[in-house]
Order: sequence, then structure tokens, then C-alpha cells
Amino acid sequence: MNLISISMKKILFTSMLLFSSLLINQLFAQTANCDIKALKKEGIAQLSPFYYSSAKVSKIEYQNEQLTKEIEVPLFKGEQYRMVFNRKALPQEVEIQVYDQDKSHESRKALFSSKGDNRDILYFEPEKSKRHYVTYTIPAVTETVEAGCLVFVLGYQLTFVDTSKAEE
Repeated sequence: MNLISISMKKILFTSMLLFSSLLINQLFAQTANCDIKALKKEGIAQLSPFYYSSAKVSKIEYQNEQLTKEIEVPLFKGEQYRMVFNRKALPQEVEIQVYDQDKSHESRKALFSSKGDNRDILYFEPEKSKRHYVTYTIPAVTETVEAGCLVFVLGYQLTFVDTSKAEE
């Protein structure tokens, strides 16, 4: 009888832990104003005439010091790309940069920067198809700012397919 009681307690504890983590995730989505589905849909709408490839949602938390987050974006030769950044769910502006190398290389070159551009939805079309690195610079805050999210959407266009004959 004691073993059954202990097993039931473990199951109950595990269930409560799972439920509370799901609740916390749901609360984050509501408080951070992150309707991920809608934000992603808005980004995909900016891809035309490119085709949707992938998306990445980044949770942005503000602290009393400037932070950076970097994501790696592999691009394949023979295709053109469009990167779309949706910043609508950010309570404060986050600067976006696209580089040719990761942050461990001092000689890396900035290919794109959102500095001075306060639009919510931005896009960038890289000239070369190779590995790119997207860096989000999160500003320092002196007061409490709720978290937000930034949605990155990637689209591609095949360059070796001639679509002009198909349209005729």
C-alpha cells in the first residue's frame, strides 16, 4: 500500500510540474504579446515572390545590460533568399544585423543593419548564398520591461528554374 501511495505521489508531482510549465509558457505568450502564428503569417506575406523555407522565434528579455543573441542561417548556392524580421511584438526596439561570419571573427563584415530604421517589419536579400549570422542587439533598460519576441522568416527562390516560360 505504501508503494502505491509513493508512486501516485510521483505521478501527481510530475503531472503538476508539466502543467505548471505549460501554464508558464502560455502566460509568456500572452504577456509578451507574442501571437507567434500571426507574427509568422505577417512575415510570410512579405516573402512574395519567394517561397517560405523556415522561421525562428526568439524570446527577447530586457536586462540592465546590453545583450546580443546570434543565430546561424545556412544558405545554399543556386538560390536567392529573403530574410524577413518581424519586430511588432517588441516593447522596445532591438537592432538587427546580418554578418558574413560569426561573432568570434573580428574581421566579419556587416551586410545589413536595422539601425535607424524603426519599421516593425524589415527584410534583407543577401547577394551571396552562404552561411550568414543574424545578431540581435537588445538594449539595456533601467526599469522593468516585459519580454517580447522577434520572428525571423526565411524565403528562397530557385535561380536555376526558368519561370518565364511557364508563365507564357
